[in-house]
Amino acid sequence: MPENPSRINAILATTQSLFTVLRDVFLVILFVVLLCFPAQLNSTLSKAGISQLNGGIFTWQKQAQQATAQSTDAAQSNTSASDTLEEIKSTLDDIASQSGDPNIKQRASDASNQAATSIASLDNANSSLAHSVLTLQDAAQSTQVALPTPPAEGWVLLGNADPAHQQWTHSTKSKIGDASPAVGIGQTVTFADNVFLRSDAVQNQKPGEAAITGAARAGSSAAILAVNFIPNKKGNVRVWVKVKIKSN
Repeated sequence: MPENPSRINAILATTQSLFTVLRDVFLVILFVVLLCFPAQLNSTLSKAGISQLNGGIFTWQKQAQQATAQSTDAAQSNTSASDTLEEIKSTLDDIASQSGDPNIKQRASDASNQAATSIASLDNANSSLAHSVLTLQDAAQSTQVALPTPPAEGWVLLGNADPAHQQWTHSTKSKIGDASPAVGIGQTVTFADNVFLRSDAVQNQKPGEAAITGAARAGSSAAILAVNFIPNKKGNVRVWVKVKIKSN
């Protein structure tokens, strides 16, 4: 004998109400876990291969990681382009100084100035990219969601100096302002601009080709752990230092 329609409807209504209650309880529990243990929950879900839930709760983390990777990749490309322009500018300077033809001298000088402007623009772009990475790091810390902790130390290009390490030269600004380029181990420096931190260069790798591992904000201080004055084509030097960022 078929069930009474009203009885079936009552059972369905009760079941629906039960699922609604269970869903609400689950959401309350999820909210509490998110509020009290965000890092643990995120780690568990990440290990399970879940990077996004309905509503995009965890979407920002994946986007933040992607944005950080894109910023550091762009910074590496900028550094490579800057190195190439440095060599071109050096060649143009030689042509301008050695040529006896006033027209060639002027054209080489103009091209050298354009290269210098481009180098400065790339330097400014990397400062902005470093700021973006730092902003993402701050956002991660403020939400207490576990992202990889950026290293507190790394190599930084402070700028270009003369062979005696007494004066800053070239078209890019020093990363420690007007402080002397004659830096030494144990000295504390304060950054005048946002900078990227790089890992130790491997064999046959230039310092600027080493992997970017983090960033430091303008105004932050760091202790110098090592110094590397690298001569360039013109006889000047690039001042690279390995630093340990001091906590505020």
